[in-house]
Amino acid sequence: MTNRELGSPKRTGRPRNSGRDSANPREEILKEASRLFTAQGVAATTISQIAESVGLRQSSMYYYYKSKEGILSALMEKNRESLTLAEKLLEEDGPVAPRLYAFLYTDVRQLCTAPLDFYELEIAALAQPQVFEGFEEDGDKLCAVAARLLELGVDSGELRQTDPAATAPMLLSLNEGAQHRLWHGRREDEKPTASSHAIAESVADYHLNSLLADVSALVAVREAGRGFVTEYADDEPAA
Repeated sequence: MTNRELGSPKRTGRPRNSGRDSANPREEILKEASRLFTAQGVAATTISQIAESVGLRQSSMYYYYKSKEGILSALMEKNRESLTLAEKLLEEDGPVAPRLYAFLYTDVRQLCTAPLDFYELEIAALAQPQVFEGFEEDGDKLCAVAARLLELGVDSGELRQTDPAATAPMLLSLNEGAQHRLWHGRREDEKPTASSHAIAESVADYHLNSLLADVSALVAVREAGRGFVTEYADDEPAA
């Protein structure tokens, strides 16, 4: 369970060796590197293999990432975006429900715009903990922050009575499942059936609809929650 972009910079770099082009070469590099890391391990994966998979000359790879360690660091930073926001939301004042909505929406949105199915990243991290240092710890922190938001919401009367410690991992697991089934669970030549925004909003609505003490407040909670969300620069699938 997890931690888990905002849209990446548009391409201004060098031409592809293969003739392919992409608006997000950094995202494509992360996607292919993740696939290779999962399939054969980090140690066995070389920069030249990643470059070949993406369709870049090895020298051009260094324009985007200076080393394999830099790619790993970028993958881990992507996985921390929800945690970073959740920690900030805990420090905010005012009603809790909009903050919980913002966290759940962002978690799904970040997952859907990440370069790799979260379950594949988790498999790689569990198999190579020394390489993906901090992955499990980040997941524990994310779950703890989610539980704290739930606890605050129950205490304020905005959320119905629930066990925060039991509910938090369930919410995060459903988010990961939505990413896996609705975003990555498709053929490579298929477009997602909905945008990452639509999926994130639908999942966050579902969560809050089951958690709010007053379900009629959902529209107002959603609108207030979106005020905490940083807009994503694009909505194209990384995969």
